[in-house]
Amino acid sequence: MIEAVSRIGDYVQRNSEGGDSLSTYIENPNSNGKYKSVLLVLLSEKDGKYSFSRVILDEYKTDFKLYLYKKGAPNGTDATPTSKLAGNLEKTFQNRFLKWFENYESYDVSEEEKETLRKMKIAITDQRDRILSELSEKYSQKDSKDNAIITLGFENDGDYSYLGGCSIFKKILIRKGKDKYFLKKSQGESRGKDAACSVCKGTKDEVYGFAIPWSFHTFDKPGFIAGGFKVNESWKNTPVCFDCATRLEVGKKYIEENLDYGFYGFRYLLVPKLTLAGDRKDGLGEVLDILGKKDQKRKIKINREIKIRITSDEKDIFEFVKDEKDFFSNSLIFYKKEQSSYRILLLIEGILPSRLRTLFDAKENVDKRFTIYNDSILSEMQREKNHLEFNFGVLRRFFPSESKNRTFDKIFLELVDKIFVGDQISYHLLIDFIMSRVRESFIKGYFTNITTLNGFLLLHYIEELNLFKTKNAEMKDMNEQGNEVLRIEELESLPLEQRVEKFFDANKTFFNTESKKATFLEGVLTQKLLNIQYMDKKATPFRTKLHGLKMNESLIKRLLPEIQNKLEEYDKNYYRDLESLIANHFVLSGLKWEEVDDELSFYFVLGMDMHKLFKNAKEEEQKIVEEA
Repeated sequence: MIEAVSRIGDYVQRNSEGGDSLSTYIENPNSNGKYKSVLLVLLSEKDGKYSFSRVILDEYKTDFKLYLYKKGAPNGTDATPTSKLAGNLEKTFQNRFLKWFENYESYDVSEEEKETLRKMKIAITDQRDRILSELSEKYSQKDSKDNAIITLGFENDGDYSYLGGCSIFKKILIRKGKDKYFLKKSQGESRGKDAACSVCKGTKDEVYGFAIPWSFHTFDKPGFIAGGFKVNESWKNTPVCFDCATRLEVGKKYIEENLDYGFYGFRYLLVPKLTLAGDRKDGLGEVLDILGKKDQKRKIKINREIKIRITSDEKDIFEFVKDEKDFFSNSLIFYKKEQSSYRILLLIEGILPSRLRTLFDAKENVDKRFTIYNDSILSEMQREKNHLEFNFGVLRRFFPSESKNRTFDKIFLELVDKIFVGDQISYHLLIDFIMSRVRESFIKGYFTNITTLNGFLLLHYIEELNLFKTKNAEMKDMNEQGNEVLRIEELESLPLEQRVEKFFDANKTFFNTESKKATFLEGVLTQKLLNIQYMDKKATPFRTKLHGLKMNESLIKRLLPEIQNKLEEYDKNYYRDLESLIANHFVLSGLKWEEVDDELSFYFVLGMDMHKLFKNAKEEEQKIVEEA
């Protein structure tokens, strides 16, 4: 991936204005639009000597490279004698501008150039009071709403120029920009001599240890450093020469500005890399052009339904990448920004467009299967807010950023990683988390159908991708699953037994045992009893018999006669054919079911929430409504 960032940086340098090394380090002092005035301290030069000329109030130029600005340490100077002035003028002049010249001996330039800086320093310090007076006068003339920058300029025959026209200051800026590649105040220096660069593989006079963008390793823990617990030897892990460090800097900046996306509480950077098939002269340009035109493509498709997205980001790039050929792959860097630095949470490498097509194809197949559940089980209001379609928000629902003072960020990202790369996922892990959320809703008296159906949707999606760890031979590949899309009109026209069998056949990967079928159907029957109780009493006392949806084999078998008795008591047992099916599946299931309790609980509540698929004529006639 580091090589990919370097190649992007090289491409940008070769094809963009200002792609040289210097432009990499220059910052825009007016990036927030508030620094619209420039206090220019002008020096004149004659016969190699400098003298103070005047201070002028200048309008900020859009070509900010003229000012050679790069922010320095809070308690030090900036990289050049250009500083932002937002507060105390005298303090900024003394501690930033003047002090910069006082430090001239420390700059990494030739002795001749240091002598030039010394002469400038003398010219400024000799006239410091006059300069400060003129600065104050000009500062008072600017618009009170605006801030200003203070910088050095050079006057010649009535005209003046800026720092950007002076080679000494350019050199100092580049050298100071280089410092961060090998020097960290908290850790020390990491720089090697006459060593091979890990990026370009060439032997260089100097290589640096801190040049890798978005650092993925730490240099302050034993075992992470090739040179042992010595920071000054840490460059041996990832030695990078100056030219490659600059390309990495340019590539990093391009990616952060153009390929940054949102993802359910996180951000990720997308880093494209050419495969062997795409490794040609114009290959990278083609890739960046594809990614760069995402907004234009989005405008063309703006009227299409948003269900084609696999994430919640309106700029979902995956939608566009999936249709490309496999001439490039993508790395995803999930991060959280802490102040000005990136904390890397997850790196997923080598995602080809064909893999993204697989993810989208699985989504399309599963979404079609869930159309019947969306249209016939959810209310109109629920459909508007919680349309049943897969995206990673479905996964996030069960692994939220925070729930009951716990965070599930880590496990959520681990599952995202497995889905993208095709690693196996634990079926029981998902069942456990799904049931945890379902029980929360049930105990609070909320509808459970949104949560339950989203859980079933997630299970279908993972199985469609064939990612479940098979616990036995009966967990078949998805290509053996009944892929028929159920239609409510067809389903309602069938007798109950055929309707049930058609449903099981369409979902046979998940209904591969008699015990699951019996449990599901008993859930259907239970909800029908609750609906009758609510219609008669505006209450559902039988809910207490469900033990907060903590089901097990013994409880499930015990409930059937209790449900039947209650229905007889109400003289509304319209479900004897359903009861007969349940009893038959109980007989076939035998003893000591293999399913764990959470799994049985899920199938039970799934039946409760899918009861509308199994209405009968008597219910319609009696106008039995759903439990409120």
